Amino acid sequence: MSRQNRPLAGRRGDLPDTLNVAEGARVMLTRNLNVQQGLVNGAFGQLVRVIRSENDQHILKLGLRMDNQASDRNKRRGASESDDLVYVERLEDNLKQRGAIRRQFPVKLAFSCTVHKTQGLTTQAAVVSLKKMFEPGMAYVALSRVTSLSGLYLLELDETKLYANTEVTAALQTMRQASVEDMMPLLLLRETVSRPDTLTIVHHNTEGLPSHISDLKSHHELCLADVLCLTETHLQGSFVAESLHLDGYNMFKRNRHVSYTNFPQIAHRSGGGVAV
Repeated sequence: MSRQNRPLAGRRGDLPDTLNVAEGARVMLTRNLNVQQGLVNGAFGQLVRVIRSENDQHILKLGLRMDNQASDRNKRRGASESDDLVYVERLEDNLKQRGAIRRQFPVKLAFSCTVHKTQGLTTQAAVVSLKKMFEPGMAYVALSRVTSLSGLYLLELDETKLYANTEVTAALQTMRQASVEDMMPLLLLRETVSRPDTLTIVHHNTEGLPSHISDLKSHHELCLADVLCLTETHLQGSFVAESLHLDGYNMFKRNRHVSYTNFPQIAHRSGGGVAV
């Protein structure tokens, strides 16, 4: 096998023939490197360090600081104890249609990304363009990624892009309506929920259990529940830190990547996960 004088053009899903990045650039992984640690296709980070060989300055590794801090535990890639970077090496693609093998880093520039890539993502600030929204609910996904209205910056605001699926809207009209006038907070029903013949179940969308565990622990009503059903836990791997456990409760969880074994394109997205 001989080295080509210039890169061959591959298919869209192949590793890129040329990678134009620099230290400080925002990048995204394009391959699953370690699902348990969150190093999956679509994970975002920043290129912090480029490691070269001493002899010919050939680039050996890229040091990334991932947005998902769970990825920073990956010390098997040559990081020192004080290093919080993830070190990515070249992968190989077999370009069958061209009879060639490509060795390249599985990353690409990601100062921006598509709305589909942001599903399950939570961020403090985002710049959103509504210009090319083409599906029902797509604008909702984009607009609901930020934690506060002050962190949302809109480009090309087009109200016609804000629409729901007509079938979903029609289905909602057929559902029975319930009045919430008589609903009371659990705190005011303390005597009822404390009865031995009563089982109190509470559902809560955590929007990231690691980020909001202190909120759950200090909530004056959630602690009255016999069973807590938590969604959008955003947990990674099989290990759950002691700080994420609630006193008096036993946790049973299922992370996103093991919930869609037949749909890998969904399983490898960020976010998701449930716990009881």
